Amino acid sequence: MQKSKVRFSIYVFAILLFVSAAIAHAAPQESNFVGTWNMTVNSDQSGGGRQSGDQGEAQGEGGGHRGAGGGAQTITITKDGDTFKVDHKTHRGDVVSNATVSGNTISWAEERKGRDGDSHTTQFKATLNGDSMSGTLAGGQFNRTFTAKRAG
Repeated sequence: MQKSKVRFSIYVFAILLFVSAAIAHAAPQESNFVGTWNMTVNSDQSGGGRQSGDQGEAQGEGGGHRGAGGGAQTITITKDGDTFKVDHKTHRGDVVSNATVSGNTISWAEERKGRDGDSHTTQFKATLNGDSMSGTLAGGQFNRTFTAKRAG
């Protein structure tokens, strides 16, 4: 009788251990966006019209000239508790924005002052795939795509 109680206890323990491991493995894993990324904005453009000021900058257009390169851009993503921040560095300066992460997707909005003094908001959304991201940015009448590769 005593032997069967011990065997039953071991059996129940093994099942609980197996179920716990399965639940932990099935739980959603947070994607690792944290780090510095080298960003390239693609020159494809949908939407019309000439962009002004920093909207063009965010597109990699160098201030609103179609097809011009915007220079090197980096984004540094940090996490403090449940809060993500994106520091986007361009030749026109840095903008730090709060970001939202859901699974393997990150999104944020940047507000920059244009040359005309008006504020322009650009919405970013990217999907993580290992050490690279691809996404879109949009503001006003433009939509662009971008890619980013983890630096280092």
